[in-house]
Amino acid sequence: MMNAPTVDQVSLPVADTKSALARINSVVGRTPAARARFGAFAVTSGIVLAESVVGAYWDLARVPYVAETFAGLQYPMYFATILGVAKVGAVAALVVPGFARLKEWAYAGLVFVYGGAAFSHLAVGDPAAKWIGPLVFTGLTVASWALRAPAQRDPKPLTKAFRFGR
Repeated sequence: MMNAPTVDQVSLPVADTKSALARINSVVGRTPAARARFGAFAVTSGIVLAESVVGAYWDLARVPYVAETFAGLQYPMYFATILGVAKVGAVAALVVPGFARLKEWAYAGLVFVYGGAAFSHLAVGDPAAKWIGPLVFTGLTVASWALRAPAQRDPKPLTKAFRFGR
């Protein structure tokens, strides 16, 4: 019976190794600062995406926590469906490669969702324990947006797209 080769026994051709490293460096970066930035982006994005996926499920499944929260905020339950669908769309936009402009709108939508949640809790006089979480997720969403690699950003932001006569 033949055993599978170990890691030490497998060798890649030099050309494959170099192209693999080039691909990794094109995503992560070559400098320590670029790698730290990518790490921070990956962590903040992972947290935001995980919260958005779980939140979308909770909103669409209308778990008791969501029903209680919406009742306390005096929001109709159909609003949970709207938020759940919006979160699914945002997650899809953020994980699919390309579509820089769509990603901008997805980040904006998540800032509105989490910022709106924080301010809704503040507006009804809820204690800090209720609004601090959404405020943290707002900050993490902004951080994820700001830490994106330049290649992932919209090449023609709306501020430049709407300049008339130039």
